[in-house]
Amino acid sequence: MPSGVPLNPGRIDWTGENPGILLKNEAGDWSAMALFFRIAWSPKGAGSALLLYTDPMQPGGGNCFLTDNESLGRWLIDEFVTHFKAFAGVPAFQGLAIKPLHTAEPSGDPLSERYVERIIGDDVFVELVWEELAPPRALELPASETATGRHEMFSVLVAAEKASILVDGRPLPGKPGRRVQAGLESSTAFLYFCETWIRRE
Repeated sequence: MPSGVPLNPGRIDWTGENPGILLKNEAGDWSAMALFFRIAWSPKGAGSALLLYTDPMQPGGGNCFLTDNESLGRWLIDEFVTHFKAFAGVPAFQGLAIKPLHTAEPSGDPLSERYVERIIGDDVFVELVWEELAPPRALELPASETATGRHEMFSVLVAAEKASILVDGRPLPGKPGRRVQAGLESSTAFLYFCETWIRRE
């Protein structure tokens, strides 16, 4: 948990936003997945990135990682995504193509009913849509409860009961599932604001 002192002694690895949408089919398997990063500060600079699995169970295809800062993108994959079991534990993670991201623009209001991220890459246009948004919750996770096991993580979570991933205007199949994080039950469609990962040396 937090150190209990006004100045956290750890090293900040990155701070920014990290919303995602993980969809499941009727059998309960992952059918489509997206994880977006809008990094305000990191040792690799600022930038945006989108991890997109149009088919998590198959490598290649439309699965890709878009970024406007390749150094940052590769660092996020190596240091963070590889520890996120849901994303690194599926075949789509293998041989993931890294492609340019040109623009990423949010719209909507996380305190209302709908929030959208629109991402444009070289040959793809992706819309991430979150709906039926829950009230915000403040998370303070110790290293023992984060994916890397090396970082404390602080964030504001807004869960969504409905969500969709659209690629070039086509909605990918599936619906959000349920998940439990730090004892809090929510959805696999989520908005994370003011997210900060602090490494404890």
